[in-house]
Amino acid sequence: MTHTEIEITAELVRDLLRDQHPDLADYPVRLGARGWDNQLWRLGDDLAVRLPWATQSADALLRKEHTWLPALAPRLPLPVPVPQRLGEPSARFPRPWIVTTWVPGTRPNSRRRSSACSEARTRASQPARWPCSTRR
Repeated sequence: MTHTEIEITAELVRDLLRDQHPDLADYPVRLGARGWDNQLWRLGDDLAVRLPWATQSADALLRKEHTWLPALAPRLPLPVPVPQRLGEPSARFPRPWIVTTWVPGTRPNSRRRSSACSEARTRASQPARWPCSTRR
């Protein structure tokens, strides 16, 4: 399945929640972000629903995150979204999906990344001919 085969909408997210996690189905749902592998839908103020929509490798990664991140997150130096629930493939959506905590923040801009890269290069005594990427 690729992103062209199924349209992920707020209604679909709500239907999936109603089917598998009905206690969450009445929270407000709005699009948070679309990435290459996943779409992220805000669920109320404190949660998000992440659904794979492009690569098949995203399915296995979601399951690994659901297994490992709850134990690893408290040991990490920065807050990360922690899986709270796992959604199983169904007739409505044929892939696994997860409900995670929402970590507030802002998207870093390329100027800040470029400055950080330049400083890292200086500290590592690397020549300027090694480029810093501003793409992610």
